[in-house]
Amino acid sequence: MSAPNPIVSYDSITKPFPNTETMLDITSQAARQVIRDPGLANARVSDIANGLALLRQSQGKYPRVLHTPRDTTAALLQTHIAQKATEENKVESFILRGLESVLEFFDVRFAQSDWLGWAVSFFTWIEAIVPAGRPAAATEPEALGQNVRIAILGDFGTGLYGAPVCSQSVSQDQDGYDLLLHLGDVYYSGLDIEVTDRFLDFWPKVNGAVSRSLNGNHEMYTGGHGYFGRLLPAIGQKTSYFAMQNDRWLLVGLDTAYKQDFGGQEGVIDQDQVDWLRPIFNAAGDRKVVFFSHHQPFTLLDNNHGGNLLAMLDEFLKTGKVVAWYWGHEHRCLRYDPHPKYKFKGRCVGHAGFPEGRPDLGNAATDPKFGSQWRRLPGPADGSIPAAYVLDTPNIYIPGFENDFAPNGFMRLEIQGDRLAEYIRAPGNANIYLADL
Repeated sequence: MSAPNPIVSYDSITKPFPNTETMLDITSQAARQVIRDPGLANARVSDIANGLALLRQSQGKYPRVLHTPRDTTAALLQTHIAQKATEENKVESFILRGLESVLEFFDVRFAQSDWLGWAVSFFTWIEAIVPAGRPAAATEPEALGQNVRIAILGDFGTGLYGAPVCSQSVSQDQDGYDLLLHLGDVYYSGLDIEVTDRFLDFWPKVNGAVSRSLNGNHEMYTGGHGYFGRLLPAIGQKTSYFAMQNDRWLLVGLDTAYKQDFGGQEGVIDQDQVDWLRPIFNAAGDRKVVFFSHHQPFTLLDNNHGGNLLAMLDEFLKTGKVVAWYWGHEHRCLRYDPHPKYKFKGRCVGHAGFPEGRPDLGNAATDPKFGSQWRRLPGPADGSIPAAYVLDTPNIYIPGFENDFAPNGFMRLEIQGDRLAEYIRAPGNANIYLADL
């Protein structure tokens, strides 16, 4: 690509047109050229109208900061416009100036006359999307060293903001890493070229370390072809779920996106994975078990509460052997208290690269033990979700809007014998939190 990782905003999409009605009229002409069924053509145009409305909402007052809603059509549209603008050299740079940095970004710039051809190619593309095949996972866990250092980066695939800094910190850490784990999401929709330009070009390079990446909702918007066909082969991974174990620990990476609902709001564990996990779990003996996934099993800061994840994994969770669960998807960093029923400790680690607005935490308290950067969120009165600490500091990697966005960062885990230590780190590698699990 001639320009890296352009930002496609609602403003940049609609600016060439006098109004959205004109844009949708041209879009409807394009749809009818590609889709013979008038009802289906109208439905696709309606999807674009809805996607634009959601894109406008997610943009808010920040058109020059990367954003995308959890909506298949909106994300696909952003991907397509980014690629067409880049191919036709219709990308312009702009500068954001902040208190600590001055950075160059890129925006798309196209004319109304471009749109009919771009829309025709868009419908031609999306009408041909089918899900990629998912290979079966190995029936035996991969071998894991007895002392293991793990880097966890969630929602890393932007190539922007804190993501390159996190990558550099992991790559240059003098203590090293043995396993590099991505919790999923390459933006806007996991296309092959996005996998290359927003993920692989920035993924940490650590000699001797194994890389693994989970499947996210954005990868599946394009059917997962970039994920299964480009990303996994590049890092030497067989499929989207896996198990690794040593004498004391069993680590399980789950695919919660392959059979997700439309838009990927909630994660789904399918029966194939349950049947695969059962013999591995039963053979694990007294090993402690850690789950990793893209979607969350519960949340205090979002409106999707895990879909069927807890229900489908109940037979494993109720044994008490699962001691921790790490996930992304929400673009935040939270440390949950033990789950009231299953007792595992949940960790949201989805903040490696996406610029997420700071949540309204109301009167959430701070705790002198952890400092003002952590805010305490109570669980609901019914006790269904545990209380949590949320990391709430400015994001210095978004110049000019530092105070408006939640921080980026990553997590380091260290397994030594029975001990698992958690390090929550800022992109520049400073420790924000350190404790045994």
